[in-house]
Amino acid sequence: MRAMHGRPFPFLRRLPALLTCLLLWTALPALAVQRPAVSSGLPGYEHTAWRVGQGAPGDIWDITQDRDGLLWLATGSGLYRFDGRRFERQAAPVGSQFPSTNMVTLAHAADGALWIGYFQAGISRFARGQLHNYGRDQGVPVGVVPRFSQDRQGQLWAAINGGLRRFDGQRWQPLPAAAGLPERRVQWVLHDSRGRFWVLADLKIWTRAARQTTFEDTGIAVSQMATLAESPQGEVWLADRVRGTSPLANAQGLLPDSEREARRLPELVAARLQFTADGALWATMSPHGGVARITFDGSRAVRMERFDSPHGLTATSAVPIIVDREGNLWVGTNLGLNRFRARSVHTLAVGPSDPYRSLVRASDGHVYGYGEDLKPYDLRRTLLDGSATQLQAAARQAPTPIWQFDWVNLARTVAGRTTRIPLPAPFTGQPLHALLFPDDEQAWVCTGERGVLHYQHDQWQHERRLPEQACSSLALDAHGQLLLGYADGRLRRMGATRIETFDAGHGLSVGPITALLDHQDLLLVAGEAGLAVRLGNGRFVQVNTDMAGVMEGITGMVADAKGYLWLNGSRGLVRLGSDQLRRALRSGQPVTPRLFDAVDGMPGIALQSGPIATAALADDGLLWLATNQGLAWLDTTRSHINTMAPSVRIGEVLYGSAHEPLRDGLRLPAGTSQLQIDYVALSLARPERNRYRYRLSGVDDGWQDAGSSTRAYYTNLAPGNYRFEVEAANEDGIWSTAPASRSFRIAPTFMQTVWFKLLCAAAILALLVMAVRIRSGQLAVLFRARLQERHGERERIARDLHDTLLQGSQGLILRLHAISQSPQTPEPVRGQLESAMQLAERNLAEGRERVNALREGPFAGRDLASALADVHAEYAGHGTNPLRLTVEGATPSLQADAAEEVFLIGREAIRNALRHANASAIEVELSYGTRCFLLHVRDDGVGIADENAGNGHWGLQGMRERAQRLGAELQLWTRAGLGTEVALAVPARRLYHRRPSRWRWPWSKANHD
Repeated sequence: MRAMHGRPFPFLRRLPALLTCLLLWTALPALAVQRPAVSSGLPGYEHTAWRVGQGAPGDIWDITQDRDGLLWLATGSGLYRFDGRRFERQAAPVGSQFPSTNMVTLAHAADGALWIGYFQAGISRFARGQLHNYGRDQGVPVGVVPRFSQDRQGQLWAAINGGLRRFDGQRWQPLPAAAGLPERRVQWVLHDSRGRFWVLADLKIWTRAARQTTFEDTGIAVSQMATLAESPQGEVWLADRVRGTSPLANAQGLLPDSEREARRLPELVAARLQFTADGALWATMSPHGGVARITFDGSRAVRMERFDSPHGLTATSAVPIIVDREGNLWVGTNLGLNRFRARSVHTLAVGPSDPYRSLVRASDGHVYGYGEDLKPYDLRRTLLDGSATQLQAAARQAPTPIWQFDWVNLARTVAGRTTRIPLPAPFTGQPLHALLFPDDEQAWVCTGERGVLHYQHDQWQHERRLPEQACSSLALDAHGQLLLGYADGRLRRMGATRIETFDAGHGLSVGPITALLDHQDLLLVAGEAGLAVRLGNGRFVQVNTDMAGVMEGITGMVADAKGYLWLNGSRGLVRLGSDQLRRALRSGQPVTPRLFDAVDGMPGIALQSGPIATAALADDGLLWLATNQGLAWLDTTRSHINTMAPSVRIGEVLYGSAHEPLRDGLRLPAGTSQLQIDYVALSLARPERNRYRYRLSGVDDGWQDAGSSTRAYYTNLAPGNYRFEVEAANEDGIWSTAPASRSFRIAPTFMQTVWFKLLCAAAILALLVMAVRIRSGQLAVLFRARLQERHGERERIARDLHDTLLQGSQGLILRLHAISQSPQTPEPVRGQLESAMQLAERNLAEGRERVNALREGPFAGRDLASALADVHAEYAGHGTNPLRLTVEGATPSLQADAAEEVFLIGREAIRNALRHANASAIEVELSYGTRCFLLHVRDDGVGIADENAGNGHWGLQGMRERAQRLGAELQLWTRAGLGTEVALAVPARRLYHRRPSRWRWPWSKANHD
């Protein structure tokens, strides 16, 4: 007893140990959860923000993307759409309205319809310009609609605080009681890739397998406002606002409790979850805390990156997060919209920190970086997450020598030991202009003003075959020949036996040469003024692009295994396809390069003053770049190409002061001649880099290159039907698969109609007719005046002849008659006087006839047939030389002057037949045809042996002249002893009066002269 009394009870001594074990046992679940390392910012992503003050809406509760690529935003102030450039508030169709502006949920169904869930106002369906609202009368219970989900059969389901609902095409139907699901507090629904249906209801997780009708209670409790998401591996994850985020199930079903707990992320208290294609988990933190990105190594979370308002997020309170079809992540906050885009170029954060950072590629394909302290960094892919110390330690264990320089010396690191190699005299201490390290044992150096040195087998050699001129760039071609670029723009290629020189005479004109690359059949020469390329053995051709300045300041060029050319220049990193470049060289067309700049992660621009190339490609596919802001890398094993062909949305058309959406079949008002058409490509990755081309049928002969402009302008448009087409290319030059198009019509004004043109033509024709008639009237008046003047002159001549010549002749005849009757006149003389007096009387009779013709005209308006008959009667007498007169056709009204000419021709023909032909019979035929008038005068006389015989008075020549004035045709047929026929053909229009019109102008006269 004494012994026990002196010592405490044994269990008292073990009590602290027992309590420690108990505490450890209770804490084991908490210690089993995952707590990945947390870092600030998202260095691998470019962030772009659109804030409320910049046109973006606030209180963004959900985001969805339609099949064309347009983003739709559900906000507290209504429905918005975003095309990458502009936010537009979507108004309700005419004649309808949204039940509320407080929208919380969006979903695009398979048929393209947009479903909208409200805070306390039911559900709406917006499709094809029509809005259908569903409330309590259509089966929607009162409450928030937090989520929609569509199953494999296309059935749409809605999670509503008042219960789960299914849309049957007309109404929202509740589940039967036999389904086993509570009808309250339904806060999330999800159909996973295997067809299993997950529902968060009554603060529990319920599930239903595909083709089953009843739900199973998993027994897992959740907090209010919990959500679900599925990973690319098919795992369903739960975001719980109390316990954090954890996996819930995989393809085999629910995960065991121990696994769920072991993989739980208690610090990730998320509002929404979103997995990306690379397996990373993105989350918006609840109730605030911005955005988090978790990366995994298998199932273990290894890193959490946080991005919040101090980093540029529009607000710390974020809810919706989605991935669009181009891989961009979109996050909505209560103060705007955010986009996260994976960077292609990544900065080495632990590399050399001095201003000049150089790269060198070792003979084993590894790339090393170093600064002025010449401490190399091993830049292998597997070491990128290591510290600076780890990268330097790996470089010290490099299996091959590492070449370096310190501006006046070369250096070589072998097995971690660096040895400086000074230049030989007289070049010692002179600056290095260009360096090339072909292998582990040799180096080429351009130094000073005229030194080209070769280091090999630990000895320096001065290259004497080259001109005394220091080069600015060095490279090897595919055959191991040395390429040397110079500051004067020349290029030399040194082979074993000869040296070739290329200059402006060979098409090489890029200024001081800064980089060289020989790739297959392409020889690229970069200079301060651009890039020139030689294809095969041809001339150098300057490379033109549609992006100004991208080919300037290139100091590093490499070609990767896929045939892409990478150029590190003063605008950033440029990628060119070698096949694309060959096509451009052959066709003379500009190339469209892909520029990687600050938005793509480039920390700066290429170093411009170093003697070594600023681009090096490692054998693990990493392209390393030396920039003025540090070393950076790009993984060439990835495509870095946005293969999604953009669709194009044609927006509004502006005409005058009005504007409206340009729809197919739109009719624009009359008088429209100027248009502005808006359009935009729905490529959201780099909308500022999208390029466009458009054409308007009937105006443009071909596609019009619009660059990055999103508007087309047209002026001086005529009325008619038009079709506007537009295509777009994304930042990687991928063009739309088909152009977007709209047809429209510009209505004509009255003066632009066909009727107006016909009316104008009729008016012009009427004016011409009126002018002709007026002129004809003036000419007729002038003609009558001249005719009257002519008649007056003829009457004066007739009077003068009558009063002088005829009277004198008559007096002379009387005097001669008196002499002949005088007894003193001898008989022979009397006979002669009688003969002379007979001749004088005949001449006097003919003179009186001519005087009468001058006074009133021989025709004097008589009928042509009777006038010709009178001529025969006058000259033939009665009973001798009978006349046969024939008239065919009705006698029309004749033009007086033309009829007189016809009469005179006929009279001359009859007189000739009576006087000279000794004819026993004469036949005259008049034919009044519709097209012409015919006159035939025939006799059976002696004929005419000589055409010039019988030309009494006018004669045959006078007849021909009269016929020519009429525009008529005169023909003569004669043969000696067989008689003569004279035929005259006169066009009807020259002889007949025109038929009067059935209608007359008011100013026209009814009669015709």
